[in-house]
Amino acid sequence: ANLLKVAQFWLKASRLTMACCTAKTKEDLLNGPKGQPMPLLESPPWWPAAPELRYDEIKITFREKEYIGYLVAPPPSCGRRPLVMIVHNFQGLKFFDVHQAEYFARLGYVGLAVDLYDKDVLPPASRLQPAEQQHILTWVTGCFKQMVDVDHDLPKVRGLMESWLEAGLKHETVDESMPPAAIGYCFGGAVVIECVRAGMNLGGVVSLHGLLQPGVDPNPLKHCQIQRPELITCENNYNTNTVLIVENGNEDSLVPVDSITEFIEEFNKAGVDWTFNNHGQGCSHGFALPKSLGIPGCLHAKADRRATVNMLSMFKEIFPGVPQAPVSHNAAGTAILHSSEISVASAVAGYPAS
Repeated sequence: ANLLKVAQFWLKASRLTMACCTAKTKEDLLNGPKGQPMPLLESPPWWPAAPELRYDEIKITFREKEYIGYLVAPPPSCGRRPLVMIVHNFQGLKFFDVHQAEYFARLGYVGLAVDLYDKDVLPPASRLQPAEQQHILTWVTGCFKQMVDVDHDLPKVRGLMESWLEAGLKHETVDESMPPAAIGYCFGGAVVIECVRAGMNLGGVVSLHGLLQPGVDPNPLKHCQIQRPELITCENNYNTNTVLIVENGNEDSLVPVDSITEFIEEFNKAGVDWTFNNHGQGCSHGFALPKSLGIPGCLHAKADRRATVNMLSMFKEIFPGVPQAPVSHNAAGTAILHSSEISVASAVAGYPAS
């Protein structure tokens, strides 16, 4: 009975938070997660060894709770570099987010993977999809409970992010003269958009398949019977100096047309510099997350590649004069074209190189 309930949960979640309702999703459910989760601080196999990178555990205290994140910095010879914060999906901080911090360090920035979840309630070891199907629903419920605890409370969301921003800027490897960037996946995408509403000191924000309004994800109630508390709101004080990019999957039903229209009207009225990229051809929720996360990873390589290139272009804009090193693959394992390669590819295709 439990297995049937879990199967129904996943197979009904078409284009929602964790998976597309496809034959491949059903196969993943029946056979277990594809790919092997990696240890938290072990680099993915597609990157060469980089012993000169610096890894630090960063701790903050918020509302008498301790939170732990991980910072990865370029070699000391690079000097101080701009900060890029990474906000996790509904699972909480895990290996992929730390790998993304390492990806940014390899590019030449300081990556800080933050955690917004209570580690005593949802320990990091319990955040990956279990191999045993009978435990999947329990795992999902635990993750959703933490997500709802955070995303219904906007003062908490903003306060946690302000605390992480302050801690990151204090680190000796960070160039605090440049407003940092923040990126987020799914739940984290909604969080970084909320940072723009809050007026946080950020030069750029990238939301990857994130919801566009706070506290509206229907999945906790629909699939786990988790009742949402009433949304605790804050006054908005939009940072109109922040460059905001939203990378969305056109088949993500968590982001309907009405939500997109509302987002456009809101941020136009606020005077925010925004871009909305809508990826088609079967691109749904979770398109930038790797298969090694199990069912939550619905990697769409083309969309992930283009979203990453868009993000790297923005970094060059908001961090002028900071060298950006070419890195062959991002943290999801997607091959990434860099500016010189794009110029050559354009010339071969008959377009002017730029």
